[in-house]
Amino acid sequence: MQAYWRYRGKASPRDEAGDRWHLLPFHMLDVAAMMEVLLDQRPDWVEISAASAGWSVRQFRAAATYFAILHDLGKFARSFQAALPLGTAELVSTDKAPRYTERHDTLGFLLWMDYLQPRLPQEVLPAAEHSLWESWIRIACGHHGRPPREGGAKRLYADDHFLPEDMAVAKAFACDAAVLLDPLPSPASDLDSRIGWQLAGLMVLADWLGSDQHHFPYRATPMALPTYWHDHARPAARRALVASGLTGCRGAPYAGSNRLVDFIPHLTAPTPLQCYAANVPLVDGPQLFMLEDVTGSGKTEAALILTHRLMAAGLANGLYFALPTMATSNQMYRRVGSVYRRLFSEGEQPSLVLAHSARRLVADFALSVQRGGQLYSKGDASASMSCNAWLADSNKKALLAQVGVGSIDQALLAVLPVRHQSLRLFGLAGKVLIVDEVHGFDPYVRTLLGRLLRMHAAHGGSAVLLSATVPEGVKAELLNAYRQGLRQPAVAAQALSDYPLASQLSAAHFHQEPCETRRDVKRRVRVVHLSDEVEVVGLIASQAQAGRCVCWVRNTVDDARRAFGLLREKLPPETLYLFHSRYAMGHRLDIEERVLTAFGKHSHAAARAGRVLIGTQVLEQSLDFDVDAMVSDLAPIDLLIQRAGRLQRHARQANGDPWPDATGAEQRVEQRPEPVLYVYGPAPDDDAKADWYGRVFSGAQYVYPDFAVLWRTQQTLLAAGHIVSPGAVGELGAVRQLVEAVYGVAGEREAPAALMAAADKCLGEAMSERSMALFNALQLEKGYCEASSKHWVEETDIATRLGDETRLVYLVEQVGDALRPLCHADDPSAQWELSALRVDEKKLKAVSPAWRRRFEAQLKNLELEQPWLSEYCIVVPLIAGESVGEWLGQGVDARDREVQIHYSLGQGLLLK
Repeated sequence: MQAYWRYRGKASPRDEAGDRWHLLPFHMLDVAAMMEVLLDQRPDWVEISAASAGWSVRQFRAAATYFAILHDLGKFARSFQAALPLGTAELVSTDKAPRYTERHDTLGFLLWMDYLQPRLPQEVLPAAEHSLWESWIRIACGHHGRPPREGGAKRLYADDHFLPEDMAVAKAFACDAAVLLDPLPSPASDLDSRIGWQLAGLMVLADWLGSDQHHFPYRATPMALPTYWHDHARPAARRALVASGLTGCRGAPYAGSNRLVDFIPHLTAPTPLQCYAANVPLVDGPQLFMLEDVTGSGKTEAALILTHRLMAAGLANGLYFALPTMATSNQMYRRVGSVYRRLFSEGEQPSLVLAHSARRLVADFALSVQRGGQLYSKGDASASMSCNAWLADSNKKALLAQVGVGSIDQALLAVLPVRHQSLRLFGLAGKVLIVDEVHGFDPYVRTLLGRLLRMHAAHGGSAVLLSATVPEGVKAELLNAYRQGLRQPAVAAQALSDYPLASQLSAAHFHQEPCETRRDVKRRVRVVHLSDEVEVVGLIASQAQAGRCVCWVRNTVDDARRAFGLLREKLPPETLYLFHSRYAMGHRLDIEERVLTAFGKHSHAAARAGRVLIGTQVLEQSLDFDVDAMVSDLAPIDLLIQRAGRLQRHARQANGDPWPDATGAEQRVEQRPEPVLYVYGPAPDDDAKADWYGRVFSGAQYVYPDFAVLWRTQQTLLAAGHIVSPGAVGELGAVRQLVEAVYGVAGEREAPAALMAAADKCLGEAMSERSMALFNALQLEKGYCEASSKHWVEETDIATRLGDETRLVYLVEQVGDALRPLCHADDPSAQWELSALRVDEKKLKAVSPAWRRRFEAQLKNLELEQPWLSEYCIVVPLIAGESVGEWLGQGVDARDREVQIHYSLGQGLLLK
């Protein structure tokens, strides 16, 4: 018997009935078998990769499978074997084992470099010391989601961790395992870094699936390698692939632009942008589309039409829809869920995954996972959302699903040095990457998005970018990032200023096409400036008393609360709605539902009349609501345009009722009075001083610190008098003209000198944010190796966005002798997420010492019950306040000053 049968690969059995461990050769073959079947799912990529290496497809497959076998070479280290639970006499002795100080992935790479590379026979691996094989073993050993350590300044040595016997045994296994495969090819060049990153993702996935004990049960008794390979590992791999939901799904044929209702049933009258998407000639290869049109113009449907066509043409195999927030992700998930199955041929079972940190709270997603393993009857196959349970259990796997909807953060992690980033990168490859609201990202996120687009293009992926108000400079930055990935020169200066506008970019050409927009979203909103808060409150009260529904969008939570208090003195409290980000998630979802009932698309006059909604930016980011009149605090022009999109968003009858479904499109005209956006801010001043904005908005001056942008926004709107969507080229008030007047080169020197100091500071911070993004992002061109980043970290240790540090706070109340989540749910695990919110770490660092002593016993019990709670979050015990729906607590801020914690259903979290 070969000595390698004395080494264990796994020793954590899922039950007591089977063997206590899985022998190392078996596990290494399990993972290789998974690699084999995963390669079968991407034949086009395998063919391209083989050609890049100068090999046949069979040779490439043999190389990929062989190095998958070698992925756990590090487990031959006696130090690793000693770290496993106590074994039996037939296993290797661990009496003289070195201490286990390096992970086995790094140990495998050390073994290759120090021992195997110069000793493997030519007939096993031709030119074993070639740099291509060195790159490949890094990938194989980096199967836990990050490259193996190479020591840096301190050299690592294999013989510090392996006994001489271990190294000889590893070599014997490497030679015997090679016989199972086709002969390995001779390397002709270095490994293309793009192929390397994809292989790294495949390797992580193969190891995950190959470690599933349900399909690969533990075996402690040796058998011939060929017998196990052919009779056990390979059949099990095929079963595991099917169970994972990763089998390829054929795209549905595109029926043509005159059959769009077969794909999206409500598109009986496609918009001009949707007609463009349905008819624009596609090129053969990766391509990027940027669709610019007004809010409500059907950009989402246009993006889905382009995706459908790209998939039907064999240019994509799925999609990931990336959105700026979790709330917008939830809404888009439901929209995509109604049509995504029509992207695939009849009979296919694609998975739709929602990818963000609170997705378990979305009932539709939870239900889709429950039914994800069931086969559908023909009648419901086109309408039901389903997700394979294996894909659904982790955001790390979410991008592997055929269709994903989620936050942009989940995609950005593909270009950051976090564990399992290669899995995300692999999941995105071949998909259409759709990114919504690209105008809204700060310089840090936008720079990372540029890296993501560059990577996606380099890996042959297509993208669709959507925006209502993207400045020309931002557009050029994103287009050029994609062109870098195509290894093409930068796009020439923007030629067309038309709006709406569709742009198509590929390696072959760059084409732009002006579009019309549909009649019912063409709008002319009058803009009126107000500089007296008393006047604003009186205006809102009089509008509500006249039976209209009104919204006041404030720039900070404190200002929203203050406005709520002022209006409560003038209007019945049951007519007022307060919405911001400082509610526990469960209460926030309840408020969202109430808001949509009163102000949503389908709300009726009786529910709307006299209602007033006061909220912060979360309103414009997350909810599809519609009001008769709107006030907004002065904010940058793109945000005001976006907020104005919620003003008379849906055509209604004069009394506020929606038009009946039977009403024809031509008859659905807006009958309410002229829409007016009232902008509250400091009085216009041609010689504004540095405190011009801060005198009125003491808190918001830190939210929007570029006072020159705010000043130009106010001046531009005063001159235009209207927001015209979309507006013609050169038309006063047209969306494009408004945005460029504020952000374009021509407007940069218009603001008063006193405000330019703030503008210069913001410019410096923007440059710093871009530098931070470039510092954090992976250097993908270096390939999958430790040198691609100086700071590989866990997912929780790197930012996909910059800003004030926040802490996750869980609110709990005393129930009997125990602490329980403040929000209740049928699913006990969901209660914690429902009871959570994020808080500025400077304002709340921990519960106070006195408060902790008061609840010491209960907190200790809670830490034992839920050990994960104590690591990255604050658990805040609350006691009942004087009124129903109010709770109190005590904490300390970052300077250890005592903070009074007040939480209520009406106001949310308040720290004093």
